[in-house]
Amino acid sequence: MDGRVLLISVDFHVQKQVQKACAQLNLTAVIACGDEEISQAIAARSPDVVLLDVHQPGAVTMTTFAEFRRRWPRLCTILLAEHARSNQAIDAMKHGAIDYLLKPLQDNELVNHLAAARSISRDMNVPTVYEKDELERPADHIIGQSPGMHEVFKLIGLLAARDVNVLITGESGTGKELVAKALYQHSRRKDQPFLAVNCAAIPETLLESELFGHEKGAFTGADIRRIGKFEQCDGGTLFLDEIGDLPLATQAKLLRVLQDGSFQRLGSAETVRSDVRILAATNQPLETLITERRFRQDLYYRLKVTSIDLPPLRDREVDVVLLAHHFVRRFNPQFGTHIRRFAPEVLPALLSYPWPGNVRELENVIKASLVVSRGNVFLLDFLPESVRTAAPAAPPPVVEEDQARSETLRRSCRRLLAHKSLHGKIHRRIIELAEREVIQACLEETSGQLAPAARLLGITRTTLRKKMAALGIHVRTSISHD
Repeated sequence: MDGRVLLISVDFHVQKQVQKACAQLNLTAVIACGDEEISQAIAARSPDVVLLDVHQPGAVTMTTFAEFRRRWPRLCTILLAEHARSNQAIDAMKHGAIDYLLKPLQDNELVNHLAAARSISRDMNVPTVYEKDELERPADHIIGQSPGMHEVFKLIGLLAARDVNVLITGESGTGKELVAKALYQHSRRKDQPFLAVNCAAIPETLLESELFGHEKGAFTGADIRRIGKFEQCDGGTLFLDEIGDLPLATQAKLLRVLQDGSFQRLGSAETVRSDVRILAATNQPLETLITERRFRQDLYYRLKVTSIDLPPLRDREVDVVLLAHHFVRRFNPQFGTHIRRFAPEVLPALLSYPWPGNVRELENVIKASLVVSRGNVFLLDFLPESVRTAAPAAPPPVVEEDQARSETLRRSCRRLLAHKSLHGKIHRRIIELAEREVIQACLEETSGQLAPAARLLGITRTTLRKKMAALGIHVRTSISHD
């Protein structure tokens, strides 16, 4: 592999890491910092990949990244940042960055990302889509710095500007509507209507009228013509929450709208056309509903052009802490409280609780705690008893089968230790062996379906796909690996 990598950073450690990674890939590393130096480097060297450190003093910042993209729209750019921030990650991906990495960088991951970026750069034949750098309406703020949410931010940035339907999945209370609003706020339809319909909250007899409208006299009580959400939302974005509860009859009519953009109001023979982007969300396994003939398979594939899977809060430990602080700051003025910090035993209690209601439950717990709080320290006694007394999840009991697997793993370790060429690499090889086995077991358990397998593993589908690619695991009619 040959080519040039331009690093825009004053971080000495990052400079050394990038130079080392480039040497492994036979790439030439060029380092630049100031605006004039950057322009000269790009004009003279035509880099294949640009690594842009957005937090170092003297480096290009996010405020000038849009201008950077406007001047050099075809550059394959990776952003480096200190912390995961939702809007920053979304903006980075939307404006054409191919990835958004967090420091400190891992040497092997940096090599992999540079190799992938070099390949993308070589295959890139059309300019990167760029939007004018005008001030945007701020999106709802999504709190999260966990790896799972980091992947969600990147997906929002990639999918928002692409005018396709998106299916948002995840447990109840994980923030699916916030993701839908972020997709809308960062889309090309952001100046057009955004309407939300909860398919589970509207009676079946009224849902079709809510979506498609009705004519006067179409049914008892229809005293006037009503314009439905599809007509109101023409040119904009319609968010269909709890799509799994949509009645089959309404599913058929929705399918027609998705196919050709046309529908008829109840009681009318007139065909109405509407250009609407659909964002749908569900906490139900639609694949199971399809098997049970409660959801149309053709509609499923129309809705799931692309998808975003939200991780549950129990898999986002760092976000539990961030959200707890966020909600305290947010609700202090509302409840007239003055909480400034948490007592030492509070955060462990919050981390021990499994949060079956996810972010919504945490928000309500903080509210309930503030109601009974006093002083400026959040004490353990303020928490509801169910949270306060939650014990850390006990490890599963060791059974004979687990002991047999442990012995197999020990034998594998001894075999690897016998090879002197592998000394210094034993830990990585054992981790790869263990990951391969557990991923294959979960895929076999779910008949090769990635979404349920990812849920069993407690990771996102994107992370699962990356691990499968790295380990050479393929899903066919059976599970295999190279």
